Amino acid sequence: MGTYRFLLAILVALSHMGVSVAGLNPGVFAVISFFLISGFVMTGLLGTHYAVWSKVPLFYIDRVARIFPQYLLFMMLTLLAHALLRFESPFLSSPSAWALLGNVLVLPLDFFMFSPQVAGYMLLPQAWSLGLELMFYLLVPWLLLGRLRDAAFAASLLVWLVAAFGIIHTDAWGYRLLPGTLFMFLAGSYVYDQRQFSLKHPVPWLLAFLLLYAVALQAFGRLGLPYNREVMAGLLAGSVALFGLARLTRNRWDDWLGNLSYGVFLSHVLVVRLFEAALGQPRANAWPATVLVAMLVVSTLLAWLGYVLVERPVLRWRRRYRLRSELGNDGSTSGAQGPQSLVSGRNRA
Repeated sequence: MGTYRFLLAILVALSHMGVSVAGLNPGVFAVISFFLISGFVMTGLLGTHYAVWSKVPLFYIDRVARIFPQYLLFMMLTLLAHALLRFESPFLSSPSAWALLGNVLVLPLDFFMFSPQVAGYMLLPQAWSLGLELMFYLLVPWLLLGRLRDAAFAASLLVWLVAAFGIIHTDAWGYRLLPGTLFMFLAGSYVYDQRQFSLKHPVPWLLAFLLLYAVALQAFGRLGLPYNREVMAGLLAGSVALFGLARLTRNRWDDWLGNLSYGVFLSHVLVVRLFEAALGQPRANAWPATVLVAMLVVSTLLAWLGYVLVERPVLRWRRRYRLRSELGNDGSTSGAQGPQSLVSGRNRA
């Protein structure tokens, strides 16, 4: 899935460079697809390496080591660039010590809509979705090990249905906050558990239901509420893509592009601000194609540097850490179930 994740990161970057597709935000589509992938990958990670309750703290350490090193690198680079160049951005208008702490912790960024202080100082504004990811990481072991996935899926889908209709805030509860997005992560989890697309699988039924709901939203004039179309498209296309990609074998180039995807996601807003400062103009609704390509190239180069300098050493540590967590003092396995589904018990060879 490395190439797919890289392309999704490019879509997020383009959305923050002012690019839209038929009036829709491609970044929202990409973020929803990332949610599906996250649910898929976390189900496999837990089942393979942390499949017993005693290993849940080790899973959390693994996730912190995945999210924070590159994030903190690009956060500090943005902080330094802002101090030197004084970018003009509504996301950097109200600096404070508390807001800076919220940036470091990441989790508060997902709740920016409730806090003007946080909303006024987001060094990497796209990182609100990382805050949402961290919330999912905190919860997913309890849902899978505790056999609560189905109930959580149904409850979250209900929240999203209410939000998409506009009864509660559509953008917040239908796209950014965990109660309305948890079912998207868990849809990816279901795909991991059963990778064959068939009528016995719950996800195809979910997609059919979403198509019917889209028709209902259109009939009531609600489909045009913020990001409803993009979320629908992300769920439909992202789920189908996940089924197909889950059955492909990995290769070196795919892994290489996947390693760059997180850095592109983190670096591109900084690159946009640097180009704005260099060109002496605020963000345009549509940059020239040459400038867009240049920004994407610079973002990719920064992603490569972030991977080489930070991510690759941490990745090697994480692999050694997982191996130690699976071995007892005598070198035998210490209770891990191996690559096994946490919810069905079926072998995952």
